Amino acid sequence: MHIFSRGFPRIGGRRRRSVPDLSTLFHQSPSGYVVLSARGVIEEANHSFAAWTGRNRSALEGTVFTDLLAPEDLLEYQRWTAALRSGTGPVQNLAVDFHGPDGERLPALIAGARSPGRGLDLISVLPETGRRRYERDLVEALQQAEAADEARGAAELRARERESLLHAVLDTVDVGVLVVDRDGREILANALMESSRAGAATGDIAGPGGSEWPVYGPDRVTPLPDSKRPIRRAVSGESFAEEIVWVGTGQGQLAVSVSARSVRGGGGFKGSVLAFSDVTQLVRALTAQREFVANVSHELRTPLTSILGYLDMALDSGENLAEDVRSALQTAVRNAERLLQLVTDLLSVAAGNETVEAREVDLAAVVRAAVDSFGPRARVNGVEFKVDLPGDLSAVADPRRIGQVLENLVSNAVKYSPDGGVVQVSARVEAGMAVIEVADSGMGMSQEEQEAAFTPFFRSGRALTAAIPGAGLGLVISRRIVEEHGGNIRVRSEPGAGTLFTVSLPVAGPDTDLQS
Repeated sequence: MHIFSRGFPRIGGRRRRSVPDLSTLFHQSPSGYVVLSARGVIEEANHSFAAWTGRNRSALEGTVFTDLLAPEDLLEYQRWTAALRSGTGPVQNLAVDFHGPDGERLPALIAGARSPGRGLDLISVLPETGRRRYERDLVEALQQAEAADEARGAAELRARERESLLHAVLDTVDVGVLVVDRDGREILANALMESSRAGAATGDIAGPGGSEWPVYGPDRVTPLPDSKRPIRRAVSGESFAEEIVWVGTGQGQLAVSVSARSVRGGGGFKGSVLAFSDVTQLVRALTAQREFVANVSHELRTPLTSILGYLDMALDSGENLAEDVRSALQTAVRNAERLLQLVTDLLSVAAGNETVEAREVDLAAVVRAAVDSFGPRARVNGVEFKVDLPGDLSAVADPRRIGQVLENLVSNAVKYSPDGGVVQVSARVEAGMAVIEVADSGMGMSQEEQEAAFTPFFRSGRALTAAIPGAGLGLVISRRIVEEHGGNIRVRSEPGAGTLFTVSLPVAGPDTDLQS
């Protein structure tokens, strides 16, 4: 049915001709138009509406208009239609979604006009592509926001779980853990650290530099200066390991082993992590052990000295002694001297640090003296000495104690080359350090034995198998003497291929800080 072929009523008494262009205007309008019957059936639809909905005009005729609408818009459309047909007032445009041929949603605004006498509704449809894009963008934005919220929630949950795990781990370890920032402010402390501080009647160790809790050196009475206290050193960016300080006073004084590691990121220092271990019982046990060894050694030293005196007297006065008796006395003297040397070593280890009487000395002469003193023993073992010393090797050191170090090293080199070989002794100056090397071609040590070489009373398996005499104290004493001079001693060895000991001493003396 084509409603636009009918004529208009007369105006001014004359009948006007029908307007044949009205149908053209209807169909070519850029807006969509639909004519509905009183029952809401499409009587006619223009080309714009048909093209926009993707349908044929003839297929649209006879279709119920509401079948084209989204289900969620039907109730609002019915209210809007009722208002349109009641004619009670102006009707606002209604935003609805149409179904496209492929099921896509086509948003639009619809407006309506009622022809009461003829029972027709004229519906104009204005597509809202912009609204559709806006809604789609809004939906996508909301979806992205929801996804971001979910991701953030999941990340926060994981962070809380990691934090809970971290606290559980930190509270489980048997050391106090403290984390400070670059200014010394506390960031984190585990349960043991908190309980240790709570039990300290003298204050809080976590103050900047540990200033609130008295901190003392090894003698337990000399306060450490602020720059030497563990936390202050850590805040300055220093890293260190297992340094023992005494904290607190009186009966509650504790020996604490402190380690620190700096935290760096973004090219700068961020803070430090410190670990505190209570080693009071261990330190006291070691002190008691040293005191016991010192007391026993002292008690042994006196009778041994007396025994040696009487043996020497017997040898000197017994001109008519039988040869077998003289030989037995000489054997007794050698064994007594060996035992006295062992007692002396035990006393040296138990005594701890001794005063270094440093003076300018010719180290080359000290090295030569150590080599010469073991010449007879080397010949017995079939060992050849090769010595490479500079003409002048002056340094500030204690000649007696450095001589003891070199005698220990040369003695070991000869002793652990029972089947002969070469012992090479050399010295030189490198970057302000006097470097002395003693190398042998003897039985050597494994990597595990090298790591334990400076442990008191350690003897290698090969030395025990070969029944080589010794107490395992020479290297312990040697390292202590070298460190008291501000130097270091290192070992490099290989089983069956010999051993190399390297001693480095600052030529300017033990009290001078040198950069090597």
